Amino acid sequence: MDRKIKFKVMRTSCIFAGILCLVLVCQIAAADSSTCLDNTKKIAVYLPSTDVVAHDPICTAMFFEYNLDYLTDSTITSNLTKKNYELLLVPDKHMSDKAATAVNKYLNSGGKVWFFADPRMKPDGSISDNRINILGKPSEIWINRSSNFIVDNTDPITNGLSRSYRSLSTANKSTYTRSFNPDSGNISGFKYKVLASVCKDGDVLIRFENTKTGAKAIYSNENMFISGGSCNYFNRETATRLFQNSKNWILGLDKNTYGISITYPRGDKQITVTIDDVMGADKEIQKTRNFFEMEKSKKLANVQDMNTFFIVPESQTSKSGLAYFSKYGDTHTIHPHRITDWRADFTVAQFQKNITKAQSIMNKAAGVPNYGFSSIRFPNTAASVPAYQAASNAGFIIDSTYGYYTSMTALGDTQSNNVFFPKQKILYGKETNTIEIEVPGYFDISPRDANDFYRKNAACLKHFKGINFPANFIIAGHIQGMMTKPDLFSNMSKTLDYIGKNTGYTVFSTLDQIAKYNDALKSTKIQAYNTPKGVTVDITTSKQIDNFTIKLTNVKKGVKAQYDGTDNCDVIHADGVYYVYHTVSPGTHQISVTTA
Repeated sequence: MDRKIKFKVMRTSCIFAGILCLVLVCQIAAADSSTCLDNTKKIAVYLPSTDVVAHDPICTAMFFEYNLDYLTDSTITSNLTKKNYELLLVPDKHMSDKAATAVNKYLNSGGKVWFFADPRMKPDGSISDNRINILGKPSEIWINRSSNFIVDNTDPITNGLSRSYRSLSTANKSTYTRSFNPDSGNISGFKYKVLASVCKDGDVLIRFENTKTGAKAIYSNENMFISGGSCNYFNRETATRLFQNSKNWILGLDKNTYGISITYPRGDKQITVTIDDVMGADKEIQKTRNFFEMEKSKKLANVQDMNTFFIVPESQTSKSGLAYFSKYGDTHTIHPHRITDWRADFTVAQFQKNITKAQSIMNKAAGVPNYGFSSIRFPNTAASVPAYQAASNAGFIIDSTYGYYTSMTALGDTQSNNVFFPKQKILYGKETNTIEIEVPGYFDISPRDANDFYRKNAACLKHFKGINFPANFIIAGHIQGMMTKPDLFSNMSKTLDYIGKNTGYTVFSTLDQIAKYNDALKSTKIQAYNTPKGVTVDITTSKQIDNFTIKLTNVKKGVKAQYDGTDNCDVIHADGVYYVYHTVSPGTHQISVTTA
C-alpha cells in the first residue's frame, strides 16, 4: 500500500476511533447521570373545583418525595402546559368539561398524564365517558376474589410480574374499565397497549405513547398499586413493583433496580396516640401517671414518641404542667376549646384573630414568645372552611379533624386503604400549608360499649398492616377517656397489645415529628442514581431532616449505607423491605447504599 494512502487510512481510523471513544464516553456519562428517582420533576394533580374543603385522596402519599402542585377548574386551562409540568396526575373520577379540554390539549402538545381513576363523571355526578380522546370505549365490570387478571409481562411497566393473578379483593366492587380490541393499536395519534385485563371488556391497565411528541399516558386505578385493603388486587410486593415500574416509565427515569423511594422517618407505617382535652395543668399530673406506666410496660417505643397531646389553652395551663406532659409525648398541637365557634360563618381574618388569641394563652403559660404549634385539631372535630384557611395561614402543617365517627366526613376508606394516607388540603381551589391526617376508627368516648373502641381499632389495623406507602394510624383518645376511665384504659391497653403482635413493623411518631419531617421534605432536592453495587442519593436541604429515610423494596441479601462517606446509616429490614435512615443537616449531602 502507498505510504501516503496508508497514512490517510491510519489517520482516518484514528479520528474514527477518537470519535467512537468520545461517543462512548458521552453515552457512559449520560447513563451514569440518569436518575432512578428525581423529585425536581414538576408534577401537578387535578382536583375538581369545589366551594368546600377538598383533599388529595392518594397522591400526597404515593408521590411522597415530590412537592406537588394542584390544579382545579379555575387554573387548569392556563397553567397545564408541558413547560410547567412534566406530569399530570388524575386521582378522581370527577372531571369538568373545561378540564377534559385542557387534558386533551396537554396530551396533544407532548404532555404526560396518569389516570388513577376513570374521569367519566362530571362534577355534578352525571356521566360523560368519552371526553378524553385516547381512552376509547367505556365499560364497567365487577372485581372480587374470583377475578383473574391477565398480564402482558413483556412491557417495561409489567416487567417482573407473572402472566396471571387471582385478585386478593375480598369485596365485590363495581369498577370502571375500558375496552380495547385489539389489545394494541393506534388511537387519536397515540400507540396504545393493554397491559392488564380481567375480561374481554375489562381493561384495567393501558399505556399510551406518541413517540413523535413524547406524550405518554397511563390508564389505571389505585387498587392495583395500594396493598392491604379489602378491594386491592395484589400483594405488597407485586403492587409496589407495578407502581414503581409505571412511575419510572412515565417520568422517563432510569430503571429502579433496587426499588428506591422516600418514606416517613424509619418506616412507612406511623402510629400516633392522640389525647384530646389536655390543659397542661398541674392538677392533671397525678391522675395520668398510670397511663404512661402502662404504655412503658408494652415496650413498643419510647413513650415520648408515642403520644401527641391536644392542648386546650386555659388559665390553668402551666409551665410545669407542659413540662410534665412533654416528657411523655408532644405538646405542639393546639385544641382551642372555648375560644370561639369554629363552625360559625366568620371571615378568615376573624378566625385568625381567634387562633392568635389561643396561641397567646399558651405563650404566656409557657413563658415564651412563640410556643411553636405545628398541628391543630378543632374542637368537636368540626370547622368551617374559613377556619381551616385561617389555620393554614397560621402555619399549621397537620390537621386531624376529619375521619370516621367525627363530625366531619371520612376522606378515604379501608376498602382501598387510602383512609390511612396523609392528604393535602385544598381550600378555595388552592393548595394550603396543611395536610389532613384523618381518624380511621372510633374516638374512645364515642361508642356506648368501651370494647367497641378496641374492636374498631383492631379492625382498621388489619388493613393498615399490609399497606405499602407512607401511612398514618391515629388512636384517638381523651384525658377523660382512655387515660383515666378504667374500662377505656383497659381497651387501650388491649389495642397496644394488638399492635405489638399483629401489625408487622410499625413506628410510633408524634404529629410534631411528622409535621417537621413533611415540611422539610417539601423544599428538599432529592436525586438517586444507580451504581455498579447499589444506589447513591444526593440530598440538598435548607432544613434539618431527622431520620431521613430511604426505602428499598427490591433487595434480597442486605444493604450497607454511609452518609457523606463517613457515618454509617441505620438499616432496618422488615416486612420484606429495607429502611435506611440518617439525620440530614442543612446543605448538600450524599447517602451511598451498597447491596450485599
